[in-house]
Amino acid sequence: MNEQIKVSVIVPVYNAEPYLTQCLESIVNQTLREIEIICVDDGSNDGSLDTLRKFAENDERFTVLLQEHQFAGTARNKGKSIARGKYLVFWDADDYFRQDALQLMYEQCEADEADVCISGGRQFFEDSGFEAPGPRYIRTSEIPETVPFNRKTAPDHVISITAEAPWNKMFRRAYIERERLNFKGTRNANDVFFVVSALCLAERITLVNKPLVIYRKNKSGGLVSTVHKGIMTAFQTWLDTAEFLKEKDAFPERSFANRCLESIIHLLNNTRDWDTFRDAFLFLQDGKLDELRIFPREEDSWYYISYHNEAARRLRDNSPEEFDRFLGNRFALREAASVARNRRDNENNKKTISSLKKKNESLEKKNGSQEKALEEKKASLEKTKTE
Repeated sequence: MNEQIKVSVIVPVYNAEPYLTQCLESIVNQTLREIEIICVDDGSNDGSLDTLRKFAENDERFTVLLQEHQFAGTARNKGKSIARGKYLVFWDADDYFRQDALQLMYEQCEADEADVCISGGRQFFEDSGFEAPGPRYIRTSEIPETVPFNRKTAPDHVISITAEAPWNKMFRRAYIERERLNFKGTRNANDVFFVVSALCLAERITLVNKPLVIYRKNKSGGLVSTVHKGIMTAFQTWLDTAEFLKEKDAFPERSFANRCLESIIHLLNNTRDWDTFRDAFLFLQDGKLDELRIFPREEDSWYYISYHNEAARRLRDNSPEEFDRFLGNRFALREAASVARNRRDNENNKKTISSLKKKNESLEKKNGSQEKALEEKKASLEKTKTE
């Protein structure tokens, strides 16, 4: 039975009801039929589990597993532990996929005897309904002259050629099991360790330079919108990955530093809480940049993005406030906006208090007049009784 399953498709599912049917239909209708579909419900409290069970009733290739809410990394590991396919893919429940995605990656892996296959992708912006290219999924400028490749034949680009996400990649299961690679069980960055390690340890990496995955962005409540809750975890995951690869003598310094620095700037730039920003920045300055091999370099082109050499210098030399100004004075602008908002609120409060005071004075005057009229009426009644 194991030999009949060419690919195990592992899908972690957590409260994905609005997108899940589209995702699962794009998997069920893949042109590659010899697959198993392992869905792990991560403690959903919407209708996701009902949707999974309906699909499982109609397609014997489905297996549905349940767990308490422990995040996507733990769910992926759970699915991986029972997978029987020759290859593994880890797809997300809110994305959808080209009908021939598995076929193309499987055939490319077989042709090149690859441990890992990377594909291109597109982005679907949930808030606008707009679909666009996704150039980060395969950076064509970094494709090596010779494919398949590995960290020895393409040390400068083995990591930075792609995003550290699992959903645009196919992995040979025997290779993953041999290297004992697992996802982290964290809320954020659970895939960094697995994907970066898999790329660095692979003997043969191949490509399908076509957009096979459509990645959904700008969802309400997505992880990017809550980066401040997991930025320290993300930084620690990069540190753990660096340490692991150094122990394995498989640390591609230039490619790692480029991709890691890009991630650091993205995380800091998307952190909305000042205390978190400051603490994360100071955490990096406490020897962590050395461990990640992030230094300013004499040769500006050592970093692939032009301003990253300056960013590396400022990460070391700046204060948090200075680095915020380098990123565009985001918190200073927010502080100014907050001050203006408070001033406006204070002015409105003063107007309200003044209005209430006038109203109170008017009521007091009115009450005084009424009391005087009552006294006069009372006096008149008493005079009438006396007469």
